[in-house]
This record gives sequence, C-alpha cells and structure tokens, in this order.
Amino acid sequence: MTPTTPARAEPNSAPRRLTLEARRHAGLRWIGAVAFVIATIGLLLSIGLWVTGAAQGGLVMLGVATTGLSLGTFGLHNDTALALMHRAGPQALDDDARAELAAEPDPRALAALAPMPRLALGVTVIALGLHALLLTRLTAALGG
Repeated sequence: MTPTTPARAEPNSAPRRLTLEARRHAGLRWIGAVAFVIATIGLLLSIGLWVTGAAQGGLVMLGVATTGLSLGTFGLHNDTALALMHRAGPQALDDDARAELAAEPDPRALAALAPMPRLALGVTVIALGLHALLLTRLTAALGG
C-alpha cells in the first residue's frame, strides 16, 4: 500500500466535500420555505391587528422583515447549494442533484453563483430570531 500525498488526495476529496455541503444547504433551504409561509401568516395577522387598532405599525414592519429574511434564507441556501453542486461537477453528484442542475434554465448562470455558507447560516439564525420576536409581539397584541 502506497501512501497518498496530500496534493493527490485533495482532488478526490474536494468534490465529495462540496457534494456533502451542497446536500446540507439543499436541505436547509426548506427551513427558509417553511419559515416564509409562517412569516407570511404572521405578517397578515399583524396587518389585521394594525388595521383594527390592536397593534402599532412597528409590528407590521417586524412582519415584513421576518418575511423578507425568511425568503432570503431560502434563496441563500438554494444558491449556495447550486453553486457547490456546480463546483463539485456532475460526476460527483447523485441523480437528484444532477437533475436539479440540469433543470436550471440558464446553465451559464451557475458558474456565476458564489457559495456563501456562512452568510446563509447567519441569515437563517437572524430570521429564526425574528420569528421568535414576531411571535412574542403577536401574542402580546392578541392579549395573551
């Protein structure tokens, strides 16, 4: 058995690492999708409370921020996953990931995507924190 040099081992492990990270972000994007639906309901409720005079306009703005960051969470994780899949190459991907890349309307745009895993995770944490704040404020406005 011959030892492998780090330079030789890196090209084989890099696509696998990129593929694993892409799968993680592809899964995390659904947190953003669910959070967007929940935030939209919170936004509509806050608008209703504001119109009836049960809450101030700041609650509506909190709902807008929460909805926007939830959508941003989905978008950042989605773009990060696609960028990582593109960098890993089709040979390193499973059939689902290959199909997802093939379904992109402009394959040239994939090359322009920049993966931003830290930003995606940071925005997710902030969005979830805003969800907690929105829930607290909505509960208070509803008299609970």
